[in-house]
Amino acid sequence: MPKSGLLIGVAVALAACAPATPSKLPPLPTPFPKIATTPELEQWATARILAFRETKKVETYIGLGLQVLPISAALESAETQDVSLVISSAAPPPDWFATPLGLEPVVVVVNADNPLRDLAPDEVIRIFTGRTDNWHTLGGPDLAIQPVVPLEGAATRGYLLRTLLGNQQFTSSALLGPNPEAVLALVQEDLGAIGLLPLSAVSSNVGLLSLDGYDPMRSAKYPWMMEILAIAPVEPADVVREWLAWLQAADL
Repeated sequence: MPKSGLLIGVAVALAACAPATPSKLPPLPTPFPKIATTPELEQWATARILAFRETKKVETYIGLGLQVLPISAALESAETQDVSLVISSAAPPPDWFATPLGLEPVVVVVNADNPLRDLAPDEVIRIFTGRTDNWHTLGGPDLAIQPVVPLEGAATRGYLLRTLLGNQQFTSSALLGPNPEAVLALVQEDLGAIGLLPLSAVSSNVGLLSLDGYDPMRSAKYPWMMEILAIAPVEPADVVREWLAWLQAADL
């Protein structure tokens, strides 16, 4: 069932490539067109909808709604036409409309008091598959590592499984974070914790790791980049289509 209906209200500028401060949009009355996305990509979508609204500079311009749903519910809502579009990193069902919207860094976060700020991609994979279980082996404190992974169906989890892990599985000792807020909370509470998030969902209360020296906020060579797609049973029309065209042309 829909988690929330959201309305574009006060215009805010999109901070290019910077972690967004979590924000919500005010409730949206029907029948405004709605876009669905998953909890992990809520901040990514919110920032771009607000930036689009800012470009119009007309108070009466029709708004876009945003509903935050698990991916299965989002796809179902698109099929029943409760939403016009789904923002996702997952491959679309057969015969659906799909168009790329951009790339989002998949980032690694640790407790703010953990001194490490750079790891190799393979070292991160060894942590999340359980082959490395103490920070001391990576040059950090003598402390057990506590991986925190997103739930099944989450964008970052799917990216790692499809692209990086191959036949490997996440360690059974990993904690599950049902949404970005939960992942951040678990990492903040445990000095040994390490988590995975889209860059747009990261807060300043955790440590952000570089991979092989490449900073996800500053380097175009950062290696873990997740493609964001707009998908729907049929190509959207009206303001949703206009938003897609604007987003693909914008330098965000």
